[in-house]
Amino acid sequence: MKRAKRAGLISEQSIKEALTEAKGDIFLASTTLDCTARELDGYVRASAELQQFAAAIEKVKIDPAYSRMSVEQFENRLADLSLAYKVVGIEELHDLATMDHGDSAAMAKVKLQAAIALRGGHLQVAGDREIEHALSELNQLYHQNAPRIKEIRQTTIKLEDGREATERVIELRPDQQ
Repeated sequence: MKRAKRAGLISEQSIKEALTEAKGDIFLASTTLDCTARELDGYVRASAELQQFAAAIEKVKIDPAYSRMSVEQFENRLADLSLAYKVVGIEELHDLATMDHGDSAAMAKVKLQAAIALRGGHLQVAGDREIEHALSELNQLYHQNAPRIKEIRQTTIKLEDGREATERVIELRPDQQ
């Protein structure tokens, strides 16, 4: 400790800061100050101001008012974070509700649910079944009218070094090309 003290690295202020950060734990504070716990204890014992500071930390740690204050601070922080995450959630719902879903029925359903959630409503069980039925009908119509695969041809090419290369060709029905 004398080495660090001489180098100006340990002062009463740095000890107070280390003890505050370590919540009064002398072992954690000593690692912050890069000295042994025994050296730090000796320095605290030699200073009446540091003894009072360490005693105040211990008193605060067992004070019920401090515990209540800590709980209130925690609840306030939790409420602040909840509000912030709700804003982020609404922004994400907006992105989902306004995105292009292409030909995907599943993505259309996600888009619809996001729009409903953004509006503030909830899907009812019966409403959800109606939507499922409508999406199922749309999917069925798509499959009835979509181009059909007529034939898949596969060509295998044998290379001189013994490897094989396979090429697949999909032909559509002539009436739907």
